[in-house]
Amino acid sequence: MNNNAIRFACNGCGVCCKGRLIPLTLSETRQWLLRGHDVAVLLEAFDESTWAAQPGEYAHSAKRAVEVVSGRAPVRVVAVMAANALGQCPNLGADDRCGIYDQRPLVCRIYPMEINPFIALRPENKACAPQVWETGEVLFTDRIVDPLLHDQVERSRQADRDDAEAKIAVCEDLGLNVAAWKGNALAVYLPAHATLLAAINRYDAGQHSPTAAAWKVRADDDTLRAQLDALGVALAEQNQADYIFHRV
Repeated sequence: MNNNAIRFACNGCGVCCKGRLIPLTLSETRQWLLRGHDVAVLLEAFDESTWAAQPGEYAHSAKRAVEVVSGRAPVRVVAVMAANALGQCPNLGADDRCGIYDQRPLVCRIYPMEINPFIALRPENKACAPQVWETGEVLFTDRIVDPLLHDQVERSRQADRDDAEAKIAVCEDLGLNVAAWKGNALAVYLPAHATLLAAINRYDAGQHSPTAAAWKVRADDDTLRAQLDALGVALAEQNQADYIFHRV
């Protein structure tokens, strides 16, 4: 039996803290906003047909999503709150060191491990330099995973499930009701940090006011639009400017 090991020794280059959106739990989102930093909101919609041949992947995604009505069709929507580090993380110092290391988000503690159980960790898909994979601690082998990392990954997955309804409620409060179709694109919203924090505070206090607007799905591909229309999904206009439509 093989027992191939993947090792990792961070060289402190800071590349993983730049040019990206960093997924946060809802608790971490509150902390991030209270520091005065921006958080993006990513919305994806899907239904069971998205993974017709992969029921396990559908079940995994369904647990971190909420069923909503779009037109005549029930669809599931997952909301991801992500720290805006498209330039670089605001907590990254000039020396490329983390300024909140002891309070850094869970996903940063887990990196470079994958949280999605259906995505394999492949060093060639990471931004890290090749030499960081040559020495260091063993992250996992074919038969065992570092127990601390395993616990952190499970905590992250559970937070996704626990936070799902709250995040959708916050989105509805803010009128963020257009999602992209999973696997095709992301609908990326960039609300002002004070606006998003106020919506989360309203939810915490039981004072949120969900919008009456129905959920819509944005799809620019003609074939996909036709498929969704046949399902009865309400389609969003293709020229909306209140979010970024990021193809994947």
